[in-house]
Amino acid sequence: MLNSFKKAVLTAASALALATGVAHAEETITFVTFSGYYPPKLFEEFEAATGIKVDVVEVATNEETMGKMMASDGTGVDVMIVSSPFVTALQKLDMLSEVDHQKIPNMSNLYPEAMKLSYDPGLKYSVPYAWGSFGICYRDDMLTTKPTSWMDLLKPSDELKGKYTLVPDERWFMEPAQLVSGKSINDVSPETLETIRPLLIEAKKNVLAFDNFTMGSRLVSGEIAAAAAWEAWCSMAMRDGGGENIKYIIPKEGTDTFVDVFVIPKKAEHKEAAEKFINFVLEPAHHGWMISELLYKIPNKAAMDAADPELAKKYSPLRMTAEELLKNEILADLGADAPRVSKFVTEIMSAQ
Repeated sequence: MLNSFKKAVLTAASALALATGVAHAEETITFVTFSGYYPPKLFEEFEAATGIKVDVVEVATNEETMGKMMASDGTGVDVMIVSSPFVTALQKLDMLSEVDHQKIPNMSNLYPEAMKLSYDPGLKYSVPYAWGSFGICYRDDMLTTKPTSWMDLLKPSDELKGKYTLVPDERWFMEPAQLVSGKSINDVSPETLETIRPLLIEAKKNVLAFDNFTMGSRLVSGEIAAAAAWEAWCSMAMRDGGGENIKYIIPKEGTDTFVDVFVIPKKAEHKEAAEKFINFVLEPAHHGWMISELLYKIPNKAAMDAADPELAKKYSPLRMTAEELLKNEILADLGADAPRVSKFVTEIMSAQ
């Protein structure tokens, strides 16, 4: 799972250039996104097509992006990628511009289901970029008993103890325990947190590491036999040496659907240029890179339809339809509960 932006400086753009949609050669947008979450030649190709330069700011987490926005009072950024709960958080802070669908005609390439996402119905403030599921990735050749439940990572068998990883991100760290307890992934009531506390403490005693970056290579090397992981990470592990020995499952208790999206800050200096950039990315030839290189499912139906069909044969997560994917819950913004949840997770991590 999987988020970097650029700062725009517009100097002397003529009225004629704006009227005809031709960008001034010195126009630059600032784009904030996650490292490696875009095609290497994307910005060069966008500049060649539009004359607009892209200044990229790479971040590691959504929280880092939020920190930048809060520190600058929402200025200095023209477009960014964040995960869905942060759309709600930013909108509550009145820091997002509304999306002008007419200026992003390639939104017509999106699946119809993308217009019904719970955090932003109708895509008033965001444009989906990537989506997928969270599950268990495992080495079929290393395990006698194959995982089927989140409980297999919370209370592992002897053959799995010390041979698996969980992710440290607060929401996905808690999710397995919430789901096996029959709770919503968005239920962080004090009662629910106390219910899942012993499960998470037990898991912490048995896990090899908390890892949200190198679990794929650990699986390939055989250092671990299983990992809680986002589906694309599992597919990349299959591609990068694991082959058919690596499997991905959604546990019987369910999972969440993550969605990473474009948003435009309310104080963006170059909103029209940012809209042109989003529209450019939504061209199947550009957006399809996420499928072919990162093995992500994307909300772009036109790009998914154009993808090499051999990819879905090789990588099982790519076979899930948009309809199937969106049967899962989507993480919601925790709002005022966020500090309490952070405190809870810190307590678990420091427990002996």
